[in-house]
Amino acid sequence: MMEAQKDSKEKVDMSGFAEEKIAEGRRNYDATKNIEDVLELLLNAEKKCRLSNDSFATKAVAESIVALLRELKDWERLDGMLTMLAKRRSQSKAVVSAVLNAGIAAIDDDEDLKEVPEDGTVREKLLTTLSVITEGRMYCELERAKIARLLAQLKERKGDVDGASDVLQTVNAETYGSLSKREKVDFILEQVRLLLLKEDRVRAFVVSKKVQRKTIQDLELQDLKIRFYTLMIDFYAGEVDDDEAAPFDLAQAYYNVYDTPCVKDEPKLWKDALSSCALFLVLSDHSPMVQDMQYRVLQADKDKLKAIGKGEFYDLVNLFVKKEIIREPLNDQKIFETHDALTKHGPETQARWKMTLHRRIVQHNIRIVAKYYKQITLPRLANILQLTEDDAETHVAHMVSQSGLYCKIDRPAKIAKFAKPKPAEEILSDWASDISKMLNLVEMTCHLINKENMIHKIST
Repeated sequence: MMEAQKDSKEKVDMSGFAEEKIAEGRRNYDATKNIEDVLELLLNAEKKCRLSNDSFATKAVAESIVALLRELKDWERLDGMLTMLAKRRSQSKAVVSAVLNAGIAAIDDDEDLKEVPEDGTVREKLLTTLSVITEGRMYCELERAKIARLLAQLKERKGDVDGASDVLQTVNAETYGSLSKREKVDFILEQVRLLLLKEDRVRAFVVSKKVQRKTIQDLELQDLKIRFYTLMIDFYAGEVDDDEAAPFDLAQAYYNVYDTPCVKDEPKLWKDALSSCALFLVLSDHSPMVQDMQYRVLQADKDKLKAIGKGEFYDLVNLFVKKEIIREPLNDQKIFETHDALTKHGPETQARWKMTLHRRIVQHNIRIVAKYYKQITLPRLANILQLTEDDAETHVAHMVSQSGLYCKIDRPAKIAKFAKPKPAEEILSDWASDISKMLNLVEMTCHLINKENMIHKIST
């Protein structure tokens, strides 16, 4: 019994038989044009090759069946034949993969084989059939990803963006071992793009986290790095409810685009990216991280910043680094407000960035006032900030609640106090420290006087 089972699994070379039957099928079809008889002949040949455990011969017969139906443009019969060939008993993995690839070749727009009608109905049905075949087959991961991509493209062309996005989300490309690093990142970026088109921003951000930043730093993936950060720019630019964090995220995204070798080789590209980075650094809410990046950009990219226009973007960042009051309007404010990075997402977004720039200038000026004044009258503060008293009070209150600024406003007296009162313990500690320093200085002075007296032999 065991001996018989062993013999039944041994491979029998059926390559000659397969070639003979394929040629016979072609001759019969040319003579009679009867596709039913030819398919019966080839299916019988496929069965014998499959039972003989010759996957190469089986694959050749299966591919010849698909090729014949493609040649006849008999898409309905091809749809059923693909399923039949893939799901026949004891079918080898190589044959299933060959059948899938033959079906993909007839549908893929990027290939020379474009026989499938463009009306989309037949194409979609064939792609759905191929997708069903790949379900549960781990060795068909690559084919499944290709099919999902083609089906999503078809749905997007028909205007069904939601459907296209849903198709791609069924594929977890990051877990597919048969996909290369480039193919995985490319697939994930397509998922993010469709989710953004679908306005599913939360899920788009979650999916974008699947792309490791270290991976796209590879020199071979420069185009994917630019695509990724361009998508993230579109995402952050639409975060209208997060005006505090979004500008700094945009600044980092633009800097990563600028810090790509292929971008640095193109003056127009790096100038656009670096100037956009400078703009959004200024629009970012003040924090140690923002300040650190401002200093780094000014130092590391000083010459390139000065080379953009007449150096106005260098001067802009430098204004916010200096401990000086900034007057509005800025010298080149029109240039900044009409920059492509602020206008490309529509007039509403542009108006939002314009208001943010005004707010950042006011906040910078408040920090400078707090640095140099312990207290100041509200009329004087409003005059420095170029605002009304009510607006000045509103901005100060916002910074107190959001940015950790200390300020107490005496409304009846119209006085704003920026100096934080010290507790009694701290005052006592400072006093004791000052007394200790004074006594040390007195002791040191006495020591030096005695030293000079001894050197010059002066008696006291």
